[in-house]
Amino acid sequence: MIRLRKAVALAALITFGALIVTSNPAPHPQGGVLSRATWPLLLPLAATIVGLLREAPWSRWLALAAAIAVLPWAVALALTPDYLVPIARPATALAAALALLASLPGKAMFERYEGRSRGLDWSGRRMTLVRWTVICNSASVLALYLFVAAFDFQIEWYALILAVTLCGLILGVLLLAYQRTVGLLVVALCCLCFPPAGLYFVWQEAIDVGEAILFLVIFAPGLLTGWASLLVFARPMWRYLRSG
Repeated sequence: MIRLRKAVALAALITFGALIVTSNPAPHPQGGVLSRATWPLLLPLAATIVGLLREAPWSRWLALAAAIAVLPWAVALALTPDYLVPIARPATALAAALALLASLPGKAMFERYEGRSRGLDWSGRRMTLVRWTVICNSASVLALYLFVAAFDFQIEWYALILAVTLCGLILGVLLLAYQRTVGLLVVALCCLCFPPAGLYFVWQEAIDVGEAILFLVIFAPGLLTGWASLLVFARPMWRYLRSG
């Protein structure tokens, strides 16, 4: 069963890669997800595929993050057909995202991946929250790239705030992956700073209400897990700050 679930996940990731490679290079007049702006994502995608084959813990996280990042886009494009984006493409992306979310979670996959992690214990309820904080905020990193790079926005100075937040999330996620307390603090601070910066970005750049709602839905999982981690680990973080 594990092999079957791995095969399904690998097929879904390869599907993402095929959608990127075969995407239309012409920019969408309203901004579009399927363009050459997504091609750099082939590098982490390829690394995730290799990692899944080698059963590296981080590869399961990145694969789930990819599914969470793609799901809102796929649903939005599938429900609002556009002649420039044939429905078959978002429907395929939606199926691949759902396949990842169905095949990779669960105790068996946890034991196969994180259970074999050397020197790091990922068991326990609190560590479950940490894992999903890593996953959901990795999805936020991917989604932020898609939202800014793949759309034809007129980027202004306020995009720098999101860029700093993006770098902070990357740093925090990497530290959390090594179970460093400071990583939790960095992610929590980014999740606290992101809403005002994100809302201002949407107010300036969103074309319509639907696009603004999509932005909020995309980043909700990362924000919620980041805030939850802040509440659950408030005491350890306070001790960490006092000891520093």
